[in-house]
Amino acid sequence: MIDYTVIGPGGAEDRRGTGDDLRAVAAAEGAFVWVELDAPTPELLATALDALGLDRFSTDPAHTTHRRPKVETVDGAVFVLVKTVWYIEATRQVETGDLACYTDGRSLVTVRRGVVDPVPAVRHRLAADPDFRAQGLSGVVHALFDAIVEQYDGAVEDLADDVSDLERAIFSGERVDRNQEIYFLIRETLEFQNAVSPLVPFARSLKQRHGGAGVLQHQGFGAVAAHLIRVDAAIETCMSLLTTVLTAHQGQIGTWQNEDTKKISAWAAIAIAPTIIAGIYGMNFDDMPELHWAVGYPLSLVLMVVVCVLLYRGFRRNGWL
Repeated sequence: MIDYTVIGPGGAEDRRGTGDDLRAVAAAEGAFVWVELDAPTPELLATALDALGLDRFSTDPAHTTHRRPKVETVDGAVFVLVKTVWYIEATRQVETGDLACYTDGRSLVTVRRGVVDPVPAVRHRLAADPDFRAQGLSGVVHALFDAIVEQYDGAVEDLADDVSDLERAIFSGERVDRNQEIYFLIRETLEFQNAVSPLVPFARSLKQRHGGAGVLQHQGFGAVAAHLIRVDAAIETCMSLLTTVLTAHQGQIGTWQNEDTKKISAWAAIAIAPTIIAGIYGMNFDDMPELHWAVGYPLSLVLMVVVCVLLYRGFRRNGWL
């Protein structure tokens, strides 16, 4: 059995039936059918698509292993796979789901995966707003697309805030290796970018009124496309900033290592001076008159201290210590 909604001028009615029932309703005039599926089995999806005449795609893009955003048009039917994105600020993670839409302008099948769900708000508008219902399936597809792109805003703002926080931490003067944090945010930003950028060429065509299929000719698609392009630019800015920060931080680490090498070398030089003096003075040869001086050992100790102090002052003056 398939749950579906019939939308007409008088409102939206939820129904449940077989594929034959769905096929009969879809053929009726003056209404359109929306089948909303949440992580369905392949068999249930295939039944719904076959009943509505939307089984025109050679493979099932909604169940492929690598689910990339895409738009396909086959014989007037349109398949749109849009990534949904949410950002977990506590762990600085970008999580993605998706919404797949199959439509031919008379019927619609949506398949959702993930936390973000734009469907309830759109269904509420269909039930309450006659003007929205009058827009037909084109208005529904636009509303779903718009809700997902709106969700991108909050995620990209949270991501940009974390990138700015990381940038400030790196240039705060603290000697902390943050390479792992930077690489982690780069990976999450790349995941966000992979969810958005594949749709940018499609968005540009929509913005120029070259959307193709009639269901994509809704007047609001131009604004949604422009919004998507702005989000993509914001993500690209985050990625560029992270790349710059990574380069700068690696330069910082190189500087820290150089400073540590200088310090180690300076202290080694200071330590070796008394060692040399002690080594020479400790050679107990009979023909070394200084061994018989009463002030020999005190003098050697004083000499060690003087040499060490002079070396320390010299290294301090040169910035090695």
